[in-house]
Amino acid sequence: MTKGILMQQYVMNVEPALIKEVDGIIKKEKLYSSRNEFIRDAVRSKVMDFRVLKMRALAKKARENAERHGVKIRLPTRKERDKFAEEFLKEKGFSLH
Repeated sequence: MTKGILMQQYVMNVEPALIKEVDGIIKKEKLYSSRNEFIRDAVRSKVMDFRVLKMRALAKKARENAERHGVKIRLPTRKERDKFAEEFLKEKGFSLH
C-alpha cells in the first residue's frame, strides 16, 4: 500500500491467460511484490502515456498558432529531450542508467 494515500478498491475482469502472464512476470523479474502493485504501476504508466499525448497535441496546436502569427518555433530534438529528462531525473536522485 502506498504510504499516506487512501486507495479505493476496484473489481475488474481479466482474462486468465493475462493474469498467468502477469504472475509469471512478477515471479521471474521480482520487480513487484504483488499483482496489485504491478497493475497499479501499469495503470499509472498508461495514464502518463495519455498525459504525454495530450501535452504533445497542445504543444503542436500552440506551435501552429504561433506560426500562423509569423513566429517560428523550433522544438527540441529527441536527443535534446532525452538529455533534459536525464538531467531532471539526476537532480531528483534518479538515473536512467
